[in-house]
Amino acid sequence: MINSETEFLYLFGWDDFFQSQKTENNFKDLKPARVICEERNLYRVQIDIDQAVWASVSGKFGFNAVTRADYPAVGDWVLISNEPQSDRAVIHFVYPRKTMIQRKQVGSSADIQILSANVDTIFITTSANSDLNFRRIERYLTVAKESKARPVIILTKADVCPDDIESIIEKTKNEFAGVDVFALSQNNFDQAAFLSDYIQTGTTSVFIGSSGVGKSTLVNYLIGEEIIETQSVRENDSKGRHTTTSRSMYISRYGGLIIDTPGMRELQLADHAEGLNSQFSDIEELINSCKFSDCQHQTEPGCKILKAIENESLSLDRWKSYQKLANEVRRQMTKMNKKIVGRK
Repeated sequence: MINSETEFLYLFGWDDFFQSQKTENNFKDLKPARVICEERNLYRVQIDIDQAVWASVSGKFGFNAVTRADYPAVGDWVLISNEPQSDRAVIHFVYPRKTMIQRKQVGSSADIQILSANVDTIFITTSANSDLNFRRIERYLTVAKESKARPVIILTKADVCPDDIESIIEKTKNEFAGVDVFALSQNNFDQAAFLSDYIQTGTTSVFIGSSGVGKSTLVNYLIGEEIIETQSVRENDSKGRHTTTSRSMYISRYGGLIIDTPGMRELQLADHAEGLNSQFSDIEELINSCKFSDCQHQTEPGCKILKAIENESLSLDRWKSYQKLANEVRRQMTKMNKKIVGRK
C-alpha cells in the first residue's frame, strides 16, 4: 500500500535526482514541497496530494540570496516548515534544479527570470497562421535546449491555417530536424494522442509561446476545467491578446503536471551560450572549419560560412538569425559578469 507522502512525491515528479541531494542536518525537520504558483514575493506550494498553502522565504534565505535565480520558481522542489492546520509555510531551501528555463529579465536589469524549473518537456506553441515565424521558433529552441528539457513544437489553430497544414508540418520538421512537430486545432484536442505520450504521471511539462497562440485554451482542455481566461485572435493582424498573467502548475487529465506561462512578447536571451551552440551546431561547425581562426565571414578566403551561403546549404536568414542571437548572448553575458564583479 502506497502511503500518502510517497504517492504525493511520485505524482508531483519527485525522483532519484532529488532523492540523492544531500541537505544539511538543520533541515532534517523540514518537509519537501513543490512550488506550483508564484505571485510577487509569495509562493503557492503543494505539500500533500490535497493540500497547498502560501509560503514566503525565511529571513536567512532572503539574506543569502544574491540574484533572482536564487529564489524559488514554479516547478522548484523546496524544503518548508509548516505548523499543523496552518495555511502558511516558510521556505528554507531550494533543491538544485534538474532543468531550468530562463530568460533575461525584461528591462535594463542584467538579472535573469526563471520561467519554470524541473520540467521534462517544453511545448513551444506557435500559431500556424500568418504569424508563423521560424526565426522566433529558433529563439525559443535556443532557450529550450539550454534548459536540458525536451522541446516539442505545437502548431496551434491549424483549423484556421490559410495553407495546407501537412505541408507546413513537413516544412517545420525540415527546418528543425530532430524536434517533434505536431499540429492542433481547437476542435481536435481529443484526437491528439501524442499529448498523453508526453504528459504522463510523474512528469512535468511547460507551455511557452507568444501571446494569444492558444496556450491557455489547450491548458484548459488538459486541466479539464475553464480555469484560465482565454481571448480570441485579433482579426486585423492574426495576433493574440495576452491572457495568462502568472505561471501556475496544474494536474492534467493524463496524470502529468503542466505549467502555463504568460504569453511572451519579448524573449531575450541571457546565459544561453550552450543552447545557442546546440541549436546552431551546424553553423558552429562551419565557423570552426574556416581557414582563419579570426575569420569575420565577410570577404576572407576559405570562409566556410560564405561558401555554405553561396551553395545554399545555409540560408542567409538563418545565418543572420544566428548572428543576432549570438550577439545578444554575448552582450548579456558581459553585463552579468560586470554585475558579479560589482558585488564583490
